[in-house]
Amino acid sequence: MPRFQSLGPFFFRFRGQLPFVFVAVLLPLAYGFQMEFFPREFSILMKASSTCLISIGLILRVIVVGFKAPHTSGRNRHEQVAQTLNTTGPYSITQHPLYLGSFLIWIGVSIPMNNLIFFLGTILFSMVFFTMLIRVESNFLSEKFGVLYAEWSKRTPVFYVNPFCFIPAKNSFDGIRVLATEYPTWISIVAGLLFTNLLRYFFTQSNDYLLSSIYCWISIGVALGIVGRFFKYVVVLRWLKRSI
Repeated sequence: MPRFQSLGPFFFRFRGQLPFVFVAVLLPLAYGFQMEFFPREFSILMKASSTCLISIGLILRVIVVGFKAPHTSGRNRHEQVAQTLNTTGPYSITQHPLYLGSFLIWIGVSIPMNNLIFFLGTILFSMVFFTMLIRVESNFLSEKFGVLYAEWSKRTPVFYVNPFCFIPAKNSFDGIRVLATEYPTWISIVAGLLFTNLLRYFFTQSNDYLLSSIYCWISIGVALGIVGRFFKYVVVLRWLKRSI
């Protein structure tokens, strides 16, 4: 049990790299057993399902980041940071709305692979991955906020949504923070969709449509990276001198 518990900080610190390790391990298995998730005649349904899940996850993350209290739920790697406990807005209907949004995005990005093994593997990995992160975060918040955290955690679902518990956010929506901090998420989505198109192009369907999609996703990803970093490091941090 102690060894299992010690995995939590490891997952937290390397949460940006571990999904790539998972993909590298799962891909040979997925392509060794070619099992389609959607029949090809249902390609429109496949694309619609993927777009819907990605959009919901993306919107949820934007809402969370926009309304959360400053210096909480950050992208810090080495340790947890929380000056206050978020209990209103999205955090009043689920304890981990950012993780829930990321989970929906991951599932949405995995669907265009149209591989049942890869889809089920993504769900399994996500369950283990987010369980580890939630344990680390819960222990940290419990130690720091004590009774306040205990009361909030009792009435708020851990990973599903209960809209009947909704309490309006205390803070106003901060669009600048969203644009300055969430662009890596958008780049990750583009990278995931680019990756699935590359795999489909080289292993299953080599056609001009997929090739044009690949070029399109590359262009979008590069543009997001350049504009996002310029906005964060030049506009926000240097010109506006804002702490995000």
